[in-house]
Amino acid sequence: MKRKGFVLFFIIFIATLMSNDVKIGYIDSAKILSELQEVREVQIELEKKQREWENEMEVLLSRRDSLFQAYELQKVLMSPERRAKKEKEIQSMEKRVQQFNMEKFGPNGGEIYKIQNQLFAPVQAKIQAAIDKVGNAEGYDFILDAQSGAFVFAGDKFNLTHAVLEVLRKNSIEDQND
Repeated sequence: MKRKGFVLFFIIFIATLMSNDVKIGYIDSAKILSELQEVREVQIELEKKQREWENEMEVLLSRRDSLFQAYELQKVLMSPERRAKKEKEIQSMEKRVQQFNMEKFGPNGGEIYKIQNQLFAPVQAKIQAAIDKVGNAEGYDFILDAQSGAFVFAGDKFNLTHAVLEVLRKNSIEDQND
C-alpha cells in the first residue's frame, strides 16, 4: 500500500515539474494527531476500556489457573468420571478465556477496534473538514499525507469518476446490443 502511495506521489511530483498549474501541498498526519486534544481524550477512553477488559481477562485466567491447580492436586484421588468432569470444566474455562480475548481484542472485529473506530470517526471528520477548508481556500489541487503518501484532498476538477462511469455505461449498452 505504501508503494502505491509513493507511486501516486511520484506521478504528481512529475506532473508538477511539467506544469506550473498544479498546486500541491502536504500534511503530516502524525503531527496533527499528536497535537489534538480530542485524540488524547480518545486514547484515554480507549485505555480505560482496555484496562477494564484486561482486568476481566485476569479474573478469567485466575479462575482457569485455580481450576487447573486444584485438579492437579486432587486428580490422583479422583474417580475417572470425576477426573473427566473436571478436565471438561477446565477446557470449558479455557474456551471462555479464548473467546473473551477474541471478542474484546481479536484482530478481526474485536470490540476494542470497533470502539476505537467509533471514537476516532468524529476526530477524523474534523481533520478532513479542516484539510478540505484549507485546500479549497488556498486553491490546492492536491494535498498528500506525508506519513502514508495518500491523497487527503483533491480538487473536484481532477475527479474522473463521472467520466469513467459514462464510459462504463456506454460500453455496457454496446455490449448488450452485440
